[in-house]
Amino acid sequence: MSLTDRISALVPAAAERARATGRPVLVSAVERVDDVDAITLATSPAAREHDRMFWTHPVERYALVGIGTALELTPSGASRFAAIDDASRTLLDDALLDDALVDDALVDGVPTGRSAGTGPTLIGGFAFDPDGPRTERWRDFPASSLALPRLQLMTRDDGSWLTANVLVASDGTTDVAPDEIDALWDALRLSGSDASEIDVRGDAPMYADARSPVEWRALVQRAVDAIRAGAMEKVVLAREVRAALPDGVDLAETLRYLCEVHPTCFVFACWRGDGVFLGATPELLVQLHDTEVNASALAGSVRRGIGGNADETFTRDLMRSEKDRAEHEVVRRRLCATLGELCTHMVWPREPYILTLANVHHLYTPVTATIRDGATLLQLVARLHPTPAVGGEPRDAALRFIREHEGLDRGWYAAPIGWLQRDRGQFAVALRSALITDGEASLFAGCGIVDGSDPEREYVESMIKLRPMKMALAASLESAGNETDVESLAGERAS
Repeated sequence: MSLTDRISALVPAAAERARATGRPVLVSAVERVDDVDAITLATSPAAREHDRMFWTHPVERYALVGIGTALELTPSGASRFAAIDDASRTLLDDALLDDALVDDALVDGVPTGRSAGTGPTLIGGFAFDPDGPRTERWRDFPASSLALPRLQLMTRDDGSWLTANVLVASDGTTDVAPDEIDALWDALRLSGSDASEIDVRGDAPMYADARSPVEWRALVQRAVDAIRAGAMEKVVLAREVRAALPDGVDLAETLRYLCEVHPTCFVFACWRGDGVFLGATPELLVQLHDTEVNASALAGSVRRGIGGNADETFTRDLMRSEKDRAEHEVVRRRLCATLGELCTHMVWPREPYILTLANVHHLYTPVTATIRDGATLLQLVARLHPTPAVGGEPRDAALRFIREHEGLDRGWYAAPIGWLQRDRGQFAVALRSALITDGEASLFAGCGIVDGSDPEREYVESMIKLRPMKMALAASLESAGNETDVESLAGERAS
């Protein structure tokens, strides 16, 4: 029986449930398909006609692609997380799911059952601050947007699975005809071999600061002064740099570069309207699988060394740095206190680890816990965001300083991005990222400011954090291999 045949078989029961509940009912079906490259599918010509999202997990080694929109939840304001929580639970609790074919998946000869990314999955993200400044560049990215895709593809080492999602009304009508689902999947598969966008070669983009380096360093000093005056313990200040891009930048190549060079990061791309927000973030906000919660504190950083024992020296200095250890402890302390509101049995190491990425080392503390009965993943997200790693501490004082002084529309930068199912989900913090719209890229990086922060050092740190996306966007250009170190980046200090 085909995917659409199995959907059709569930429509009468869905219509009956819709009449009983007074609202449309979701029907989903899953089938195993021939292996498909997730990046090729997400960037194919047929996919470009739809809103869509690409997501990879660094440890579980799967990729998730959602294409088209069966339903989108876009509440705004302070209650946006609660509104999506209520709406998504109602949607998924009522849903009828045919996923019998998923159980044939094996890992080391053991059946795995339903996996992340199979069955109905809401994917998307949130704005950093729904009450912060708004600009036209983020027009297609609302305060919140979790979308149920029309089609989802989940790929991993042992196979690929396709999920189709349809809404059924009380009279038995569906929001899309079965033949339209088949046509979309056929178009996606047939256009996959022509996935790369226009082949562009040229010079690496030239970036300019949205706010001058002199002004940004002065802002850092203003924050240090406020901290020393007792206004707050920490605040995170972000920078934005912009560059015009050639028409038809090869985003498939950009995503492949991010996956290859940053294998321990969550790599994502979210297309909404005329824009795409993409990046490779090392920071998990929170993950839920059944009752197990995973989260992490990530704060305090130093650049990678080049040659000899430089890396060893830098990591040793990072572990001994009073400033970085204090900054990290602020984040770790708040994380555990917040998780404790909804979780039990919290466990974390006494000392932070060193998390080594392609161009930077971070202080990193993983935390595991058990969620309390009745608590939900989005309740955790609402309490955790923004963490002191991207906002500050105390939260309200830091956010007030950011709103009054940063002068930047962060959009979805440094905010939760990820996916949600009925019994599990995963959200990362959207760092090391870029917004591409209107032929221009905006790249973002933030620095944690505490007592003892030096404006010049923070500026250099922000340059290091901007480098991954600069290199990724240059990956399809001939000059991409010509950059050698952070100080060589396109006149950044003079911009």
